[in-house]
Amino acid sequence: MYDAVLIAPHYNYDDDGRPLPPPDDTAFQDLSMVVPMGITHLAQFLHDSGFNVRVIHLPQALYTLRQLGLPVERMENPVETILKQYPARVCGLQAHFYLYAGGAVHVAGIYRRLFPESTILVGGYMATACWQAFLKASAAIDGVVLGEGEIGLRKVVEASPSAGPVPLRGIDGIASRGADGAFHFNPPRREALLAITDMPIIDPGAAPFKDLLWSQRAYLNISRGRCPEGCAYCVANNRTINVRPFQTMLIERILAQLKLFQQTGIRGIFLGENHFLNTDFLTALIEAIIHADLDLYFELETHPTIFADRDLLRRMIAAGFLRFTMGCETGSDRLLRHMGRRSNTRQIMAGVEQLAEAGGLVTTSWIANLPGETTADHRATLALMNRVVAAGGFIYWVENLHVLPGSPLHANPQKWDIELLLTNLTDWF
Repeated sequence: MYDAVLIAPHYNYDDDGRPLPPPDDTAFQDLSMVVPMGITHLAQFLHDSGFNVRVIHLPQALYTLRQLGLPVERMENPVETILKQYPARVCGLQAHFYLYAGGAVHVAGIYRRLFPESTILVGGYMATACWQAFLKASAAIDGVVLGEGEIGLRKVVEASPSAGPVPLRGIDGIASRGADGAFHFNPPRREALLAITDMPIIDPGAAPFKDLLWSQRAYLNISRGRCPEGCAYCVANNRTINVRPFQTMLIERILAQLKLFQQTGIRGIFLGENHFLNTDFLTALIEAIIHADLDLYFELETHPTIFADRDLLRRMIAAGFLRFTMGCETGSDRLLRHMGRRSNTRQIMAGVEQLAEAGGLVTTSWIANLPGETTADHRATLALMNRVVAAGGFIYWVENLHVLPGSPLHANPQKWDIELLLTNLTDWF
């Protein structure tokens, strides 16, 4: 019996427990094989606190069974077959992006049937924004971990008896269903969050990650907390989801994490996100990485306004900063202002040109159908995309606008002349 298992589900499942969409369906971009950062942080923190924890990555587990030649497609319920091996007092399910909402609800039901005495929680951005909807969607779900989860989840595990559910009502940062069926919302308090000095350093070789398939490319958040920017389509500025004011991680801990990743065979690191809000920190971190002489390559989430120091940029690329992702969103200055974006098209082009001239790979992302977008705005976006490519940049992502729960657009759709078409949690499945 584990103290806790933390489960990464597929997007969704059919009635027989087979993944949806099917893993071999090339019409979909399957992100489910990625190891979720949130789960690794929680697992490492609980492990460091002395608990017996295991991460169960269901997409990877089914992939492993296929690689061994087992007939997964003909198994009656492959997910149930896997989960039977992992009884725990507390079960946590990832529901960070809306993509995983259906899968989390489905797996909660399976886990409840297998282990009726366990306490079952969901967590992540989507779970926090839609906590009542998750509790309504499945009686198998006892509670929702709100926002950052280290301290709240540890309190649940500490309170968990050898049998029977944990009384969740009095735990900060947990929304729950009481014995009478009523919902209780205990928002996380800033003083109850994990101190930035105590953030766990992830060890891929630690016990919670046994059998996990780590790729040679890892993600590393170098900041935490609420983004002070006001982008209307984003959830990072939501005060319920992000109670912590914006903070950067300690540079010495980032370097320790990078060195440990390198020792375990990881070769590439994606550094994110919102760090461009503090250019002094970013400059100091880059200088520290350059002097550490690591045998890694880096991808950096960037912003059109941050590369004024061209000498620093050249040294970054020489030190292994090879790819830079830039959220441009639109080629209309009017729409950029309307959405609360702190950049303009002139800065976008200057950023792309500087990065490309220094030898960096610049990949840009865009959003279609922003509120109030006109034909002229659309044409301006196409024109700017062409200029970006001509300057040496790339277009890697054009996303139709998702009005995400927790974003300013979703909170006040009338202000933006938006009709919400997805009104229930199941609409997102």
